[in-house]
Amino acid sequence: MTYGAISNWKSNVPNTDDMKATAKAKYVKAVMALGADDCYFIETGSDTFSVCTIYPDEATATTAMAKQNAVRADASSEMPVKLLGEARGTVFASS
Repeated sequence: MTYGAISNWKSNVPNTDDMKATAKAKYVKAVMALGADDCYFIETGSDTFSVCTIYPDEATATTAMAKQNAVRADASSEMPVKLLGEARGTVFASS
């Protein structure tokens, strides 16, 4: 059964095109390399965004967690962003 992680982020500045380009070029690829099936960066406000990551199963998500934390730390040092929190769980409905 698929498994999802949703992390919420806040930037110290308005989301910029450069930040979005970096997310697309570097961080989506990094998360996908950890075994994710899908990864979406979703702008939720002028200075906030969420990252929704879908894994094939909970075991893959759990294995990816330590490395995912390293990717998050890298993002926080490269861009003016801060992780606000995360939710994880089994995907029980999709289309």
